[in-house]
Amino acid sequence: MSIATHMTTGTQRRPARVVSGHDLVFRLANEIQELRKDLNRSSGQRSAKTLAKVGGLRVTLVYLDANATLSPESHDGGATVQVIEGRLRLQSDGTVRELAAGEVIVLEENLREPIQAAERSAFLVTVAWPPGAGAWSQEEAHGQH
Repeated sequence: MSIATHMTTGTQRRPARVVSGHDLVFRLANEIQELRKDLNRSSGQRSAKTLAKVGGLRVTLVYLDANATLSPESHDGGATVQVIEGRLRLQSDGTVRELAAGEVIVLEENLREPIQAAERSAFLVTVAWPPGAGAWSQEEAHGQH
């Protein structure tokens, strides 16, 4: 089975890079260090980097400053949030939960409420979109890919 390879467009701060394909490997400590540097240059109290986009699976590393929030961008599919550094507060099914480093929450439905950093935090968000719900699927359906 052939897997399409996709690249980011790149920015002034980050070069274009591959985000799909076989056996992508990331050294999270290095990725977090880059996001920490980006956060220091950002006015938005957050920095994020999509690590992988494979089919309906998206893996994004996020770094938030203390008390910053991140609002969900998509509501389809299941998701996980895994805290690597710091502490996060998130709401799921009407319950506010606080997650610490080393904890992961598995959500049957993607994030519905913003995530708030109780302190500077790094975390992975993994989303598994159903077929046709991902951005690339929508672009391909409209002949944009």
